[in-house]
Amino acid sequence: MAYTDRHTYLMAGLLEGWDWFDNGLQDLVKAAGFRPLNKSQSMMVLYMSSGVSKPIEIARKMRLSRQAIRHISNQLVEMDIITIADNPDDGRSKILSFTERSTGIRNAAAQAIRDLEKTLRARIGPAEYNQLKHILNMDWGPVIKSPRDLRASGNGHGTGKTAPAAKQGPKPRRNANTRRAGLVQKKKRQTSLV
Repeated sequence: MAYTDRHTYLMAGLLEGWDWFDNGLQDLVKAAGFRPLNKSQSMMVLYMSSGVSKPIEIARKMRLSRQAIRHISNQLVEMDIITIADNPDDGRSKILSFTERSTGIRNAAAQAIRDLEKTLRARIGPAEYNQLKHILNMDWGPVIKSPRDLRASGNGHGTGKTAPAAKQGPKPRRNANTRRAGLVQKKKRQTSLV
């Protein structure tokens, strides 16, 4: 498969790869005679398959609210894929687990994922596939939450440091004429970008 630099940002390529896998997974699960899951349901089942059973942990990983996770898990309960039970170690939290009836769809999904990985390996080549798998399995470090985290990661002009921000005084008060002039300048900038 020929390399093309189609994505300005790496993240776009990662998301396109996720869509390739998820769309293929849903189509193969449907072809096996099961009702496909939506992306959120699919992600939750994937996290549960990897051993995450507490809704709050799934919420953190998916970056969703507890209410959203409750809604998704209730959908999966209605589909008889998971059960929700009280956590015996903490009465305030719940534990999610798969139902016996979900074995068929989970086996079909696991086979679909193996087949998709095999197809990807054949399409991009074994060396590239192994390199991709290696990179995705690396520890990328903690999530970047602020510019300070970027600087600490060495993302500041190649030195690990950025120039100190210039101190700014209070903003000057604007009257109707200066606001109008600012809007004209802003409009000129906007039209010049097109």
